[in-house]
Amino acid sequence: MSKEITLENGCVKKLFFKFAIPSILGMLIVSMQIMIDGMFLSKGVGPNGLAAVNISMPLINTLMSIALMICIGGGVLVSITRGENNFDKAKSLTTLTLCLFFGVLLFLSLFILFNLSSVIKFLGANETLYPYVKTYLSISVGGAIFFNMPIFTETFVRIAGKPNQVFISGLICFLGNVILDYVFILKLNMGMEGAAIATCFANMFGSLVLLPHIEFGELKFTLEEIKDIFYNGSSEMLTTISSAFTTYIFNIIIMKKIGILGVSALTIVFYINTIVNISLYGLSQALQPIVSYNIGAKRIDKIKDVLKIALISGGIIGSVTFICTQLFSDTLINLFTNGNDELHKLTNSAIFFFAFAYLLSFINIIASSFHTSIEKPFESALIACGRSIIFVVIPLLTLPLILGDVGIWIATPIAELICLLVSIPLTLKSLHKLNIKFS
Repeated sequence: MSKEITLENGCVKKLFFKFAIPSILGMLIVSMQIMIDGMFLSKGVGPNGLAAVNISMPLINTLMSIALMICIGGGVLVSITRGENNFDKAKSLTTLTLCLFFGVLLFLSLFILFNLSSVIKFLGANETLYPYVKTYLSISVGGAIFFNMPIFTETFVRIAGKPNQVFISGLICFLGNVILDYVFILKLNMGMEGAAIATCFANMFGSLVLLPHIEFGELKFTLEEIKDIFYNGSSEMLTTISSAFTTYIFNIIIMKKIGILGVSALTIVFYINTIVNISLYGLSQALQPIVSYNIGAKRIDKIKDVLKIALISGGIIGSVTFICTQLFSDTLINLFTNGNDELHKLTNSAIFFFAFAYLLSFINIIASSFHTSIEKPFESALIACGRSIIFVVIPLLTLPLILGDVGIWIATPIAELICLLVSIPLTLKSLHKLNIKFS
């Protein structure tokens, strides 16, 4: 009988794909879940529903970024502790991470709900979109713990060496969301309320399946450990929160220059963009426990192979997605436009330019996650903020003045290109400090 491949005994290439394939499939299912929401909303609510979701996304992604910071930061510590064979401490850190996850999200959710009207106005909703956004956010923020629970369960099940369970969880989330979207949005005509309830319940069901596979221990901790969790996860938080900020800037500019239809088009583009980014994050999440474990176990020679295979896999994902968006954009767009020719034309133009980012983004995403894995959150955050904020906002504020609407859509590809000038040198420098020659 063949020996099971684990972090302790596995060939890193086989181990990477053991982690990556179910992780990517599971996260693709999650992204399909988001797209299914959009398809049902386009039929049950129309362009206003799509626009309201995108107006809401900066806040939803901000809460998600907090969840990611806690879960990834805790996951890095647990992986390193497991690599040092200190399993009781790893279980204790898992419990600490769950307590922080619940406590922080509950506090933030209550704070936002008490100030929801002001938050919605800040997000850029006009009088037309305000009621749609308020309905959607009231439930999504109120159920933020359930909405984000898969982040915790999938992270720690993957660390426990059971990545196939992540795929099962994602499948439950997907099927649950499809069924509940159909019932709540189309059959019960609950609109935005139905979409938010469906996602919260579907994610909760998917998470409950994974909880029995996670090992918890007695809650023992120091303030230093809490600080380390937040510090090590800070780059992942900044990756998501910077993306949320960029979405906010996109929404404000597009509402001013194009209007609600432009925000609807951006929503469709971001649905497709989510598929690519989630696939790449699936790769990076497979990378993290392997690299962190081998850092703890002092097996530095294993890191080069797993980083190389992650980059090759990311390049394949980016290239295939780019080709598909160029060849099959009409088919993809028709899933969301519901016969609206003006929205179809606008979205088609946006996707054509936006898709060039997929040829570059995999390098920056993997470089950021790699630095998180080796406990260099500053470098990771620098890359994350560069591609998501600094290098996007500047062209986003300037290029539309020169190129019109096209300037909006090419801001992201330009940001990814500029970010390579930061991510590649930083990664090579970090590898050099680990005595790894990358070629």
